[in-house]
Amino acid sequence: MVIKPPLRDIPYKIEFLSGEERRSDFCYSIEECRRAYPQAMDVAKRFYQYMQSKMTLSKVGTIPINNGDDTTVIKYMWDAHQAAIDVAKPKFNDISEYSSATERDFTMDFLTVAEFCEAAEYRPYFGSTVEILLGFPHRPLTDQDANILAPDFNLYEKAHLTSIRTLSRVNKMTGGLLLTLWKKLMSLSKVNKAFGRFLIKRLLLIPNF
Repeated sequence: MVIKPPLRDIPYKIEFLSGEERRSDFCYSIEECRRAYPQAMDVAKRFYQYMQSKMTLSKVGTIPINNGDDTTVIKYMWDAHQAAIDVAKPKFNDISEYSSATERDFTMDFLTVAEFCEAAEYRPYFGSTVEILLGFPHRPLTDQDANILAPDFNLYEKAHLTSIRTLSRVNKMTGGLLLTLWKKLMSLSKVNKAFGRFLIKRLLLIPNF
């Protein structure tokens, strides 16, 4: 079934496919997901079980404060996040034709930056997450945004987009060596990870200097 988009004009049609046509892209039960993506499910289960094993000490509003080790929680969370990305990337390539090349490039560039964040065990607390999300573009990128960002982007968005593009392009120029060395450096000590988190925050929050 093909329908005309009801909310806004876009340069393509939206097609709703029956479940069987993209059946392999989804799983509808824990058993199906485990058969299709056993490694990702194992990593997610480890994170879930660790969280379940921790005792709730108090609450801030509706948010429970547990007695777990923050570093372990964050490591398991990032492991689960990356495992999900590894599963989703090939599927994204199948449907990314509906986005502009600039939007597709930004998505892949940001996923590369996420690997830098994962290696440094960047703290995904509400405050630090909001700080990064302030720089996300407020609209889909178009091919006109490829070289010169439109004036409707604010300072945070321009800094965020430029930083992400630059880091990803430098990594590509080195054939992925930059990310490999970064992961190696981050694995050496907690001090390195703390410094890595500081660099990431400064890089993505340039307007705060």
